[in-house]
Amino acid sequence: MRRTCVKTMCLLATGLVFSCGGAGLPGAGGGLGAQCRGGFGATAEARKLSAFVEAATNFATAAEEIQASLLASCKQMGEALGMEESALQGEGTDATRRVCTAVSDRLRADLTRIRGAANVTVDVRVRPPRCEVSVDAYAQCAGSCEVDVEPGSVQVQCEGGELRGGCSAECTGHCAAEVSASCSGTCEGACEGECSARAEDGSCNGRCSGSCSGHCVAEASGRCEGECRGGCSVAFTEPRCTGTVQPPNVSADCRAACDARLDAQATCQPGEATLVINGELDGDLQQTAERATNAVRAGLGTIMTLRRRLDRLQRSGRAVVEAAGDLPDAVGSLGVTAAGCAAATVSGLASAVGSVSVSVEVSVQVSGSASASGG
Repeated sequence: MRRTCVKTMCLLATGLVFSCGGAGLPGAGGGLGAQCRGGFGATAEARKLSAFVEAATNFATAAEEIQASLLASCKQMGEALGMEESALQGEGTDATRRVCTAVSDRLRADLTRIRGAANVTVDVRVRPPRCEVSVDAYAQCAGSCEVDVEPGSVQVQCEGGELRGGCSAECTGHCAAEVSASCSGTCEGACEGECSARAEDGSCNGRCSGSCSGHCVAEASGRCEGECRGGCSVAFTEPRCTGTVQPPNVSADCRAACDARLDAQATCQPGEATLVINGELDGDLQQTAERATNAVRAGLGTIMTLRRRLDRLQRSGRAVVEAAGDLPDAVGSLGVTAAGCAAATVSGLASAVGSVSVSVEVSVQVSGSASASGG
């Protein structure tokens, strides 16, 4: 960040004042005007700057939306817990940290009291969120960023995850279907019954003896009527990657821009969370348990989903900030407007990265307050 900030300050100090309709990106104090959004030409430098500006704008917008959703979810949980309205007031980054911290502390304290009762068990059952990015959209981004690459010719790979999509021919790997019934394969989600294996977050990831709510995943044999995970004998329909997209023959700057842009646009199947409390509780603790159960149902599933999106944004945000350090050198030949837009973009990006860091911190805090260990 030091290198980026120094170069940005040098741009501004030399009088490269811009007329881009604002002092930063959406979510960072303003919006970029049409001159900064319309492209800067067809050269390699111009295309990379255009890709960077669009990626940073998407990143900042996603950071703002996630922070607002995180704050709203914390407020919903706080209301369900019976917290004072004054403790749940405010907007923006400071309010997000303050409100979510207060809610986390209250939920942790209530669950500690409940767990301390004799012969009482507390279990958090979750259906984890699932996030993915469009492979076709990534290929289009990479092709538009690199001057010598045709968008339709970019072949990408999925690492740290798997390719998923529709398969009109033979599917190899696994076939996953949405269910809310018995499952003869692996149940991914919530199991009403005995589950043979669980994921780190507590969700079922094995055989379910009862009803499975989520994905029922079985070995693929021929055509998959649900979602094919693995390989398809013909081209996937709307392929998505649950890991990291790896495009070949793309520069580090373009890859950073496309990572930030597509991670900001990642789609997530929402998570679900349910608090299950077994045992006899007296009147006061029973009311506390009901409030805690309602709070977890009201907001924890959404916060789990936001946290998954934040993990992606935090990773790609670091890479795009590194790429931003080279912008002033790269845009010197593109004119005053381009240089000013680069400076505005870097400034807004720094604010958005800071917002993401705060959101990651508080989402981890709230999620941890409902953990089985209470810690």
